[in-house]
Amino acid sequence: MFTGREEAYKPAAERQFKAYPGLGFTVHEFFSNGDRCAMYFSEHGYSTQFDANTAWHGVSLYRWNGERLTECRIEQDYYGRRRQLSTKAPDPIDPPAYSPWSGPIEAACEENEQVVRQWLEQGGLLRSRIGSLDDERVAPLVARAILTGEKATVLDLMSAGQRVAFQVRIEGDYAGGLAELDGHEGQRASLYATGIVHVSGGKIGLVRAVTDRYTMERRILAASRV
Repeated sequence: MFTGREEAYKPAAERQFKAYPGLGFTVHEFFSNGDRCAMYFSEHGYSTQFDANTAWHGVSLYRWNGERLTECRIEQDYYGRRRQLSTKAPDPIDPPAYSPWSGPIEAACEENEQVVRQWLEQGGLLRSRIGSLDDERVAPLVARAILTGEKATVLDLMSAGQRVAFQVRIEGDYAGGLAELDGHEGQRASLYATGIVHVSGGKIGLVRAVTDRYTMERRILAASRV
């Protein structure tokens, strides 16, 4: 989570631009309830270090004070980006939203928020349909982290009409899914995710979420060296 535009958000963005000169940014979905907003996007560009093009998804939730951004909760799929840099085979970029900045503002919906909160707390995210998380729609192989005995804590939630954006932390025992963590099954793990859920008739519909599986991998490997 980035709190404060000058001290946190802008430095993080500047690091991306240094690593990917001419970095592109495409918004696929954006919505707002007038007080808060969220979006599903891709960043894409050329890495001079790896001599490779790449495109990766992210989901972000924002707060503002009426003039400036004050908080950004975000996850980006650095695990999928690493795969592309290694293979030098970039993923396709999803189509942009037609008019992301001028769509209608929709009121928040507590009922839809409760549907998503309950779904998350009951472990629905890691059991969602293949294609819902990270790069699953385009990657050669699905690499979804598996946790057992998991407990989900909802860190943030906002809605506009039928769409609900969230950040969640899922804690449990690592049980597989990532090739880089073979042999580390059974270790305690925390997986963070941000996402957008479309709710229809009180039921979970389309899910687009990004997890921090790359950073989770690093945390587990670091803990094993202690």
